[in-house]
Amino acid sequence: MRHLLLASAAFLALANVASAADISINEPAPVAPAAPATFDWNGFYAGVHGGFGWGRGTKDADFLDSVSGGLFGVQAGYNYQVNPWLVGFETDIAYSGLSDNAGDVALDLNWLGSTTARIGFTYDKWLFYGKGGIAYGDVEAKVAGVGSDSKWAVGWTAGAGVEYGFTPNLTGRLEYDYVDLGSKTVLDGTPAQADVGITSNAVKAGLNYKF
Repeated sequence: MRHLLLASAAFLALANVASAADISINEPAPVAPAAPATFDWNGFYAGVHGGFGWGRGTKDADFLDSVSGGLFGVQAGYNYQVNPWLVGFETDIAYSGLSDNAGDVALDLNWLGSTTARIGFTYDKWLFYGKGGIAYGDVEAKVAGVGSDSKWAVGWTAGAGVEYGFTPNLTGRLEYDYVDLGSKTVLDGTPAQADVGITSNAVKAGLNYKF
């Protein structure tokens, strides 16, 4: 009888161990948390921007005076994203208040625009980019006692910026641009005829809506 009780106790102990092992084996593996969704930068967008510009005006290649003023405009473009890289293009146009009203010769930059290619690096909702392309602007020269003349000048631009996605469709950016519009002949056929030019720097903030 004693041997029977000992055998029964040993059997029950082994059964409990086996049952615990089965439970351990059958427990499902913990599920790893899902990775956060990556922000989608692809597609067309359009928006507005504003900022401040400063630079220098030249007359016949000589320094004339400093120019400065505000900028307000619109932009539109397209992004193509292949994580983590992004390429795209953008065109913009802005009303410009950059002006120099010192002395007998004054220069105004009435409008400023550009068409550029962009390349950038994306990190979730962040985009860090560089840009470069052509720039164009309406340069107006005013000469006391002679009159004024405005011409569209074409040059080049380069810049860099950072952009952040607030929502799947709304992004905000901060950007720096350098523009060189070369030179343009104004007041042709008058005693005040001259080649004038403007180079400028600008810091701009903007909002884009992504379609």
